[in-house]
Amino acid sequence: MPAEELTIDMTTLGATSSPGQPLLRRACVIRADLGPALEFATSMGTVRAMFPIVGGVAQGVGWTGRILPGGADFAIRLPDGTYQIEARYCLELQDGTPVMVTNAGRMLPQPDGSYLGRTRATLEVPDGPHRALGDAVYFGTALAQAGDDAHVYIELWEAPV
Repeated sequence: MPAEELTIDMTTLGATSSPGQPLLRRACVIRADLGPALEFATSMGTVRAMFPIVGGVAQGVGWTGRILPGGADFAIRLPDGTYQIEARYCLELQDGTPVMVTNAGRMLPQPDGSYLGRTRATLEVPDGPHRALGDAVYFGTALAQAGDDAHVYIELWEAPV
């Protein structure tokens, strides 16, 4: 059944105007390099997964960075085979600026064995030349390709206000 689109906006509920549909622009691309995964059934009946993030690269408009080892994606495998994810890792930009990334959402299995995901992300940065990275609102897309347990690819899309 196709999803129906809502045909009303906030003015229906009393607002004097609606800002309309947000625009999205690609803010950065990321390749996270993964170590061996750990998955286990918990005593609470869920399956917990931990995918260590051991490195990687990122590139945005006017900056590049590397993923520092030590992060991880802490996930729960749900009964339908999807993963509820929450990844936390640190980037170091080319000028030495640290950026803490938190990316949470869902990864859905595909018929070819890959996983596609949709996430929301936050970037924490120090005050300075990259402050705008921390002020943005991000929507993410993710791809774990079939047969490649060593990488996850992410695109973060910014919704400018």
